This record gives sequence, structure tokens and C-alpha cells, in this order.
Amino acid sequence: MSEHRVTDAAQAAALVTRLEEQGIRTVMMGGADTPGVMRGKRFPVAQLPRLLADGMVLCNVFWVIPVDESDLVQRPAGHIGYFPTEQNGYPDIIGVPDLSTARTIPWHDDTAFILCDWDLPHGGGPVPISPRSALRSVIEKANDAGYTPLSALELEFYLLNEPIGTEHKKRAAELSPLQDRPSTYGVVLGSHQEKLAGLIREQMLAYGLPIEACNPETGPGQFEINLHYAESMQAADDAFLFKSAVKEVAAQQGLLATFMAKPNSDWAGNSAHLHMSLRDGDGRGVFFDADAPDGVSTTMRHFIGGVLATMSDFTALMAPTANSYRRYVPYSWAGYSSTWGIDNRSCGVRALVEGPKGTRIEQRQAGGDVNPYLATAAVLAGGLHGIENQIEPGDPADDDVYGRPFDPSIATPRSLGEALDRLEQSEIARRWFTDDLINHFVVMRRAELGDQSRFVTDWEVDRYLESL
Repeated sequence: MSEHRVTDAAQAAALVTRLEEQGIRTVMMGGADTPGVMRGKRFPVAQLPRLLADGMVLCNVFWVIPVDESDLVQRPAGHIGYFPTEQNGYPDIIGVPDLSTARTIPWHDDTAFILCDWDLPHGGGPVPISPRSALRSVIEKANDAGYTPLSALELEFYLLNEPIGTEHKKRAAELSPLQDRPSTYGVVLGSHQEKLAGLIREQMLAYGLPIEACNPETGPGQFEINLHYAESMQAADDAFLFKSAVKEVAAQQGLLATFMAKPNSDWAGNSAHLHMSLRDGDGRGVFFDADAPDGVSTTMRHFIGGVLATMSDFTALMAPTANSYRRYVPYSWAGYSSTWGIDNRSCGVRALVEGPKGTRIEQRQAGGDVNPYLATAAVLAGGLHGIENQIEPGDPADDDVYGRPFDPSIATPRSLGEALDRLEQSEIARRWFTDDLINHFVVMRRAELGDQSRFVTDWEVDRYLESL
């Protein structure tokens, strides 16, 4: 473990005492892998002092496991950068507990949780492909420029009457949602769902997550729950913890919660719209200017310009699976063009001008399948790039962008393969992230594309079986 990350002894002792007084018997520790899946372990509470002093030892193999854990992805010949491989025996890494994230888990008996960063052993520093570390690095660059970034995610998910922990062999059309009919913002259906939705809200609040609002969404059995804004690391932590927590609470009710971008061709996709703003060293918002056109400050304009300029390069980080691109159709609530507008939901970036404290952007590209750390880092990096280079975004769109004829000058990648090519070749991405992270991400996502290419889909059978 690197010396600067060793848990403070006094803080560790205070945490142990507090958890013992609360009757905690089990401690969970975990952190995010590249797709945003939580990886970790459970421990008897008696092991906590050792874990807080030395960290949690974990095999690094999870960095090369695809989301369905079907097989290990092999390190390509000539690969440059960190990539776990059988050739070095998949050695250990260290989960370094972040004591500020310690909390009890209300849906488990006598159990606490601590979020971890991932470090290399023997003082080797952060694992260079760690999503949380990548976000921290971008935030530090924002701080160096005199800004504190604030953000929040609006997360959508489906609740399905499907078994947990089994192979899912059903066709998409055969999936059974919580309800068969949608009711966008429907109060009556919301009341019908309230026993379950209320349980999720209450458990999330007791877990320390800042739930702001909840409503039925456009798909059958689809929900949207908004998290209150916070400084960007905490906001990304909140979103990451929320996604795994919703899955656990739903499973206890015999339901499967999915943040998959598009579970069914006929259903609305799951979005993860990301709001962001900046404050200066005095805590004042820098995006609002009452004297500027539309109230949009020069700093905000340049921030938007940078987000738009990097949108295609960063698309793979915002849409990381082959399924992500099923959302990118007109009137889908997905922002897949490098356009912006004032309160215009057909744009890739929606500007909300709500005075000195509330003015912010909403980047509308990401789906529910996104890793919150990488999405937040991508939007922040793009915006800072725009400020640094004084990139102008052009005039805001005041029309229906979905209804425009195809325009390659504002189009973002429409497939994972195209997006990975852009990311791999992006000098901007490699500057704001690292070669290690970009190279590893591209290899893992291309392996998924390889898996997808070998499978016959229901659409292919329906279209070709009898006709050809």
C-alpha cells in the first residue's frame, strides 16, 4: 500500500469503536471495476482493525472479467500498460478503505460498508486503470484551475419479475416488467407502486444516499430516482452505491433491477443524465452571468464548448456496451448529437439557467449502464478542456434537433466499435486520462464486441429464417 493512503490510526480507532457500539458484526468492503460492478469481500467485524491498517487484499483478475463472467480476456500481444494476465499469476491488489464513506447497510442485519480505492501493493500507488482514481485525477486538475466541480445523476432502471442469479435465456420481448403499462409521472400508478418505491427510497436514505425525487418513467416497470447534487467525487460515489443498493433491495423482494441501457426494443431506454456545474474558490457558481445572453457566462459557454468538442471522443466512456447504442434513436430522451440548447431536451447538452446557484449543464448522452466515475470524469474533462482552450459552442439550438436531417458535423458514434476507434485515437482522452486506462478499456470493450459478433440474434432469425 502506498504510504500516503494509509488509514489514519486515530480515525480508524474511532470508526471501530462506533461500529462496535452499533452492534455491527459484518463489514463489507468494495469498489468499482471498469464496467461499474462492485467488487469486494465481507469480513467479521473483528478483522476491521487489520483491514483499516493494511487494506483488503484482492486478486487483480476482476479487471479482465467481462460483465457476464463468461471467460477471462487475455492481454493482447504488444499491449502497453497495466493489464492483469496469467503470465504473472494474477497478483494481489489492495483495497484501500475510504473512512469517509463508512455507513451501515439498513437492508442487512448488523452490517456496515466501506468504499475502497484500488492500490498496487508495496507502495506502488493507485491501480492505473481504476475508475475512481481516474475521476480523482480530473477533479484535482479542476481544483488546480481554481474550480470545485459539483454534479448529480438522474438514474433510471427497470424492475422485472425475473429470477436473480440464473442464466437469462428469455427473449427480450418475454421479459416480465413490474407493470405491463407505462405511466410517465403517473401519480395513480406511482401510488400503486409506492409500497416498493417507498421501500427503496427509505432504504437509500437510511444508507446515506441523498434521494431527491422518485417517479414512474416512460417504460413499463421503469423508475427514475434523482440524487441531490454534491461535490463530484461524492456524487459519483452516491450513484455507484445507489446502483448496487437498488439491485440488492429489489432482489430481497424477488425482483431483478436492471440499469441496462435498453432491455427491450419496444421499451424506453434507461438514461443517466448527468448534471454539472463549477464553483470558484469563494464558493460562488461561475456558470451564471445576469448580463450575458441567456444568463450563460463565458466560463459556462467554454465549458459547454469543450463538452461538445470531446463528445465523440468520449462516447465510449458514456456508452460502454453494445446495447448502449440502442438508445440512440429520435425522441428517446437520449442526447446523441453534439448540440446544446437552453432547456432543450433534444440536444446532447441541455443548459439550465437558474440563477447564481442553480445554473448548470445536463449532459444527456449516458445510459443507465454507465460507470458513474468514468462518466463524471469524461464530462468534467471535456468542460475543462473547453475552458482551457476557450472553445465556443456556437449558438444554442432552439428547434427540435431530433427532427433535423442527418448532419455528420454534429453526429456522435452510433456503435461501440466506432466509439472505441475514436477513443483509442484521441489525444485529448489520453491527456485527461492515462494510456493505461484507455488501452485497457478499449481491449475489454472490443472483447465484448467479439463475443456479440458470434451470437445469432432473435432479429436475425425473425428476418431471415423463412425468407432465405
